[in-house]
Amino acid sequence: MTPKKTAPPAALRIEYLPLDQLSRWPGNPKAHADDAIAASISRFGFRDPLAIDETSGRLIAGHGRLTALERAHAAGSPAPQFVQVRDDGMWLIPVTRGGSFADEAEASAYLVAHNRTGELGGWDDALLADFLKPLDEELLSATGFDFDAFLRDAPKLPDVLPSAPSEFLNDLIAPAAPSVPVAVPSLAPAAVQTAVSATADVAQHAPDAAGPVPAPDGQPAAPPPQAPPAEEPYLQVVYVVRKSDRDLALEAIKKARAGFGVETAPEAFMAIIRDYLARTGEVAA
Repeated sequence: MTPKKTAPPAALRIEYLPLDQLSRWPGNPKAHADDAIAASISRFGFRDPLAIDETSGRLIAGHGRLTALERAHAAGSPAPQFVQVRDDGMWLIPVTRGGSFADEAEASAYLVAHNRTGELGGWDDALLADFLKPLDEELLSATGFDFDAFLRDAPKLPDVLPSAPSEFLNDLIAPAAPSVPVAVPSLAPAAVQTAVSATADVAQHAPDAAGPVPAPDGQPAAPPPQAPPAEEPYLQVVYVVRKSDRDLALEAIKKARAGFGVETAPEAFMAIIRDYLARTGEVAA
């Protein structure tokens, strides 16, 4: 019995097709950064072939790249690397062929998914910065990133403090009950923990509960001591510094405490500020 023949597995292939014979998918909803695509192709060559749906013969991926090629060819620019030139001057473009879809609905879904899945991943900003730092201006411009703007966008500090940090610090700095140790919560990142630990230095014990003061026999009792006037509420100020500057800042605060004769880190911090402003004539010493 003759064995039944099976169809060969589908296989993709790359062919070079004339630029003027490539047909777009109608109604493609994807917008493109035309200048960035053109800069990338000009610098690195045409390394990513277009893709055609064999059923319809239309482009299923690469519309932005096709536009960049058409504009460059019309402007008389040299053919990018990996683009061939026919004798009559027409460009021959590498295109992936051999793939097809069940119907146009499936093809349309692939067109969207092909673009959208790349968008969803995002970037790891720390790794991206490491990649961009050693690049010269020419290479940076071809990546599509504005490196200076990227560095100016400082990462946002995680929201690790209570919703009312000033009330939180008031309780931390001036607890209502006397002789109760101040517990500094373990917060992240380290910069925030350092700031909160520094403010804990200024904790003051509240006065003993008011009450009559005993007096010698035959004399009226002294009136209870008056509560001290309400202090201005404390507010939190957090500065995030480079790791290499942290020890320098802590050492400066330590020396300022001794030099200005103050007892707490926040007082030393403010003493440094007032001293600077006095030296520059901003405020009276």
